[in-house]
Amino acid sequence: MSSASDLRKFVESTSVRGVSRIFKSDDIVRRILWIIAVVFCLAMLIFQLTNVVSQYLRYEFSTVTTIDIRLHTVR
Repeated sequence: MSSASDLRKFVESTSVRGVSRIFKSDDIVRRILWIIAVVFCLAMLIFQLTNVVSQYLRYEFSTVTTIDIRLHTVR
């Protein structure tokens, strides 16, 4: 089992920039701003992902057919 210090080391060294900055920041205002930014980006990700998946699952398609009938008369 991993301890809290192992989890903190992982979060501080992760490549997800906002998450690591939340834990590395000493200033409480910056930490709160990073939390807001990370939560906002996560919410946008979830919103866009659900939107794209729901559009895909609707199976919408459009088919355009044209019939060109030209009457040729012989004179």
